[in-house]
Amino acid sequence: MTLDEFRERCVSAAEEHFARADLRIRTRRGTVFEARVQIDEETFVAVYFNALTGKTSYTLISGGQGVMGYNNYRFWHHHPLGCPQEHVPCEEPAIEDLFAEMREAISATGTENTSQFGRS
Repeated sequence: MTLDEFRERCVSAAEEHFARADLRIRTRRGTVFEARVQIDEETFVAVYFNALTGKTSYTLISGGQGVMGYNNYRFWHHHPLGCPQEHVPCEEPAIEDLFAEMREAISATGTENTSQFGRS
């Protein structure tokens, strides 16, 4: 996937699942994409993609701690909600599905006032 393709999918998924969040994007050297979907003062989704290596990471962070995430460091795996230190092997997830899952996790944990997310 190219950097532009990844960026387009990330922006679209963020707009769909976190409509009122502040999306901050940074690219480096034309190959590295970093985004922060700032949901509230304490909660955000950190996204990393390297178009050259294919390394990809999605982490839901709240209160300065990783709450859950997915990445392909060594192999695709999931860090489940409630046990973020675990590495559960998985297939490569679609960013749209990840953002939906993270939004549900925020709603389930009461991390934040979900009314600011927009679409249900």
